[in-house]
Amino acid sequence: MDATQYGESNYVTAELVKASKTKKAVILGDSKAEETDYGMKLRIPIEIDGKLKTYSPNKDSVKNIISALGAETKHWLGKTLILNVISVMGKDSVLAVVDKNVQSVLK
Repeated sequence: MDATQYGESNYVTAELVKASKTKKAVILGDSKAEETDYGMKLRIPIEIDGKLKTYSPNKDSVKNIISALGAETKHWLGKTLILNVISVMGKDSVLAVVDKNVQSVLK
């Protein structure tokens, strides 16, 4: 048995995005809010490179998604995000933008 999957996080990480060939993630289900040590955080179920993961976007990513798709998370289902790794104060962070081929619901 290949135990690789048991050493991976259930969440999208900078390492996962760096290793991704496509950097594309498809939103699979409705988002949920979850209480963390840092307050309420958005959790989005996604698929990236055939792996089911949970994406916890930062505020900039949430703003990018809302700008392109609107604030109602049910409208995000099936949409594709492009994930990139950026450095914020010396720490890697995952930033998402909506695939340019997706039409804005705000237009």
